[in-house]
Amino acid sequence: MKKFFWVIIIICLFVSCNSKSDSKATENKDGSDQTYSYPYKATYSSDVTVPGNPKYAEEVLTVWKNFESGHIDSIKRYFADTLTYEDAAGHKYFGGSDGLLDIAKKDIENLDSLRFDISMWQSVHVNDKNEDWVFIWSAERRYSKNKTADTSLIHEQWKIKNNKIIYFNQYKALPAK
Repeated sequence: MKKFFWVIIIICLFVSCNSKSDSKATENKDGSDQTYSYPYKATYSSDVTVPGNPKYAEEVLTVWKNFESGHIDSIKRYFADTLTYEDAAGHKYFGGSDGLLDIAKKDIENLDSLRFDISMWQSVHVNDKNEDWVFIWSAERRYSKNKTADTSLIHEQWKIKNNKIIYFNQYKALPAK
């Protein structure tokens, strides 16, 4: 549960509404301006536009659906030639999309079935870095061939550049009992 708490804190820091300074003026629904002063400064960025490009969310969700369905070869067209993946266990893959898809195929081969119950997704544009990201929150239900079930809460962050996925990572937590 502690890991899940820290994952939520990291996510909040990543997408918080802080600017380069520790205060920001925003327009309220009634047209009046309100200045906020945040107790933290984001280490990556907080200068984001929400929503970002919905096309990117559609593409990342299609990758998820094809992975869930075991259609790994159909995913390749969404990936850049070289990309980075950081899994929840702390392993990092950097290389060609074919190598990553081979890893995905081996993962799927060990499963009887896989299901994602996606609770939310969000596309954002990071203005000060001119980057596009898609965030996904989901419950992942894996059923191995020996009929054991494994459920995890996952959060993934996907970075898109030139209409291709160049990076994604994953955070995992056990659901509350």
